[in-house]
Amino acid sequence: MFDYVIVGAGVVGLSTAYHIRRLSPDSKVLVVDRAHAPGSGDSGRSAAAFRAFFTNNVNLLLSNSSIEFYKSVEASGYDLGLRFVGYLFLADKRLYSELRDGLREAERLGLEFKVYEPGVIEDSLNVRVRVEDLEESQLVGVSDIVEGIHALKAGVMDAGKLVEYYYKAGLSTGISYAFDTEVEDLIVEPRRPLGIEGEPFPWQDLRVSGVRVRGGREIRASRKVVLATGAWTWRITAKAGVESFTRPKKRQVFSIKALKEPLRRILYARGFNSYNVAPMIILPRKAYIRPTPEEGSFWTGVSDDLGRPFELEDWDPRPEPEFYVKGVLPVISLYFPPFQEHYPHAMWAGYYDYSFDGLPVVYEPYESDLVISCGTSGSGIMKADAIGRITASLTLGLEEAELYTGETIKVKLLGLKERVTGAEKLVI
Repeated sequence: MFDYVIVGAGVVGLSTAYHIRRLSPDSKVLVVDRAHAPGSGDSGRSAAAFRAFFTNNVNLLLSNSSIEFYKSVEASGYDLGLRFVGYLFLADKRLYSELRDGLREAERLGLEFKVYEPGVIEDSLNVRVRVEDLEESQLVGVSDIVEGIHALKAGVMDAGKLVEYYYKAGLSTGISYAFDTEVEDLIVEPRRPLGIEGEPFPWQDLRVSGVRVRGGREIRASRKVVLATGAWTWRITAKAGVESFTRPKKRQVFSIKALKEPLRRILYARGFNSYNVAPMIILPRKAYIRPTPEEGSFWTGVSDDLGRPFELEDWDPRPEPEFYVKGVLPVISLYFPPFQEHYPHAMWAGYYDYSFDGLPVVYEPYESDLVISCGTSGSGIMKADAIGRITASLTLGLEEAELYTGETIKVKLLGLKERVTGAEKLVI
């Protein structure tokens, strides 16, 4: 018997467990996961980029606080691979209109960003900013770059090291872990069992008292069960008649080696940061190019929304080489022609756990002793610490969570009844 059982050893589940123990040191906490090691799911398949730049002020608060916490971890001597290379949005007219709310929020919080004229970007990054006269651009539906917006409190990190940090910190505080333990169902029981055949009945006061794992074994929680299972949440909750309000969507990452000089000039572009590498580049149509200088490569991808189904293919989804050729390359090669000469040397796939508005979903349905924490919508790494604090606070029955930066946030703002308004526009 444990006080709290957290399902999911990804970065959100690990952060939640860590903060439950921080706030309630005497609690017995267990983290279970179907994989053989922490972070083996979508956390380990992430592009591992971060940004204090969102159109929704709550998302911005969560990311900014988490980034500050990660900085403090590195300052203590634990390397998370943080590299503040920045996010550079190469915006055509459509993308620029989506960025306006983000710019207003950044200015309100005093977050730094730079604005570049197209000519400056063209010279320093070897990018083609004028594309409207090209037949390909008309087919793809993109236009000239009208402005470059460089968010400075942003960059890339090592997702594996962040997972490792929370896991080791949890071990040091007495958190228990059970790997190779696949949760198949939630145990729903009456709070006051009557011992009558057929229980539970609809008129009884029910609670989630634990989880049932593969093989039929049961793991009990005396206080609460927390689902931090990302894209898999809806599959678990649906069996118990609970809605997660999120759905999974496949996302793919393709790694391109910068073997020839034209690509190396882009990768090691000067003037954008102290590392003398390219920033994380966001292109129209939500295509991105992530610098990975330690590998001498770029990671690329695109958020394909309409047309890509909400579904789970497998625990280990397969990347689609044709998707790079027909879905990613047509956009990035318009602005960066040298990519036409290269093919991915590695590729992988995972899932985004999409919420209906691009904000996390953290709530307790039906006062059931079940807490659901999901809906990171592709930004789980960059908001994990704040989401963990909020989930831990709700689990412990607190109305507010204190973030690392000192701000407090009402946990119900990420719930359903009093949810914060304003959908996030920058889900990349």
